Amino acid sequence: MNDKERLIIQKLIGYSRDIAQYTAGLDFEGFTIDKKTVSACAFTIGQMGELAGLISEETREAYDNIPWKAIRGMRNRIVHNYESVDLTVMWSTVNNSIPEFEKKLVAILSEQSQMEFDLEDEDDEYELGD
Repeated sequence: MNDKERLIIQKLIGYSRDIAQYTAGLDFEGFTIDKKTVSACAFTIGQMGELAGLISEETREAYDNIPWKAIRGMRNRIVHNYESVDLTVMWSTVNNSIPEFEKKLVAILSEQSQMEFDLEDEDDEYELGD
């Protein structure tokens, strides 16, 4: 994973947290009547789908537990057919899929940080051995 993809994942985590803030304290009914929140969530999910499309095939394969294609698909449904988006599906996405997605993304960054730390340790050991 390169630095660009790490930045993308950080942005995806930020967008996930934004959605959690938008919907905090809302139930489904409150969500459906709050057009600003629906629009904010739709826009943010669209942004997330755009960013997910920038992740390389190699990284998508390495982290195949993440539904990259579904994320892009949700983005496409929202962007190309906004007026007929099923708010039940969006609510489920916002409350179930995105928090799970965020956990997986945080785990990826943690794993990547650990890998970098391990590599730095190996470099230090090599330098000390000279």
